[in-house]
Amino acid sequence: MYDEEVGGVGSIKELAAALGCLQVAPVAGDIEELLALRDRLDAKISDALRAFDALGSWAEDGSLSLAAWLGAHGRRSAKEAHREVLTAKRLCQLPVTAAAWAEGVLSSSQVGAVVANVSAEHASLYAAHEEELTPVLAGLSVRDTAAAMRSWRLHAEATSDGPEPPSRPSELHLSQTLDGRRELSGHLSVEDAAVVEAAIAAAKRDVGPGEGPLPSAAERRAAALVDLCRWFLDNSSSVSSGSRSRPHVSVVVGLKELASGGPGQLANGTPLPARTTEWLSCDSELHRLVMAGRSTVLDYGSTVRTISPALWAALVVRDRHCRHPGCDLPPPWCDAHHVVHFSKGGPTRLDNLVLGCTL
Repeated sequence: MYDEEVGGVGSIKELAAALGCLQVAPVAGDIEELLALRDRLDAKISDALRAFDALGSWAEDGSLSLAAWLGAHGRRSAKEAHREVLTAKRLCQLPVTAAAWAEGVLSSSQVGAVVANVSAEHASLYAAHEEELTPVLAGLSVRDTAAAMRSWRLHAEATSDGPEPPSRPSELHLSQTLDGRRELSGHLSVEDAAVVEAAIAAAKRDVGPGEGPLPSAAERRAAALVDLCRWFLDNSSSVSSGSRSRPHVSVVVGLKELASGGPGQLANGTPLPARTTEWLSCDSELHRLVMAGRSTVLDYGSTVRTISPALWAALVVRDRHCRHPGCDLPPPWCDAHHVVHFSKGGPTRLDNLVLGCTL
């Protein structure tokens, strides 16, 4: 029970002071106990968020929702804020699960598995079985908890009255990270996942002996996904007229920087290292863009240099496949690369071009 006379302020200050003095030994038992305490603290925060949301206090500073408030004041990403809000709201309907979390019977990850599989429509049904199910879940690993909850959800959907609920659509998110890279996340339906998994498995390149460490399985999957996207852009009739007119990525780089091996940036301002800038500019169309200051465009010129469809065809006939040592990827997976880069005076003609993949 929250007492406004005493308030939570004193106890939070005590917790902050205790954390400042806490020394955690690199001992398995101590770390395990500390993780369990963090789960219980997560439960208390979630309980406070439920009350905070019910009071609508998040609107006092102009925030449009609890998730927006968490993003601004809790320094949460949109994904994290959405998850915490969903958990807080769902546990309003699942008191036994909430209590088990607060007592350390269920971990934060186990609670996440429950929330992910109990929809608002089925919350009352799950609440009716919480007393029986919670002790069973408590003895399971997170993976087994998720499997058990998926099984429960499927049974709940099968026995529910009314029309069958629509399947959850697949979603994909491509978010920029703090270091300028992109993080790919999302979820796929069973049938969509089967298609994607089969395509990535088919596109994964064989790894043979060579210099340097072998790529990990994750690195090979990422390379396969990029290859699939590259092949689609190069060959799909929806984006190509058959004349090898490629959709392009806009790279902004000064001519002096390009000639001297300097870095560039994408049109959205994302910095690119020098090696990537040179690679992207090798088989590309270059346009003159004269600026006054940082925002006023004075002149947008025509194509300066490109590899023509005829030259590409001649290159394919000559090289047949990627010319990297030991690589035989076919032309649709390759780009035309200058042996002597054009920014260093290399001509755009057959004797200065070679087929190369991105491996």
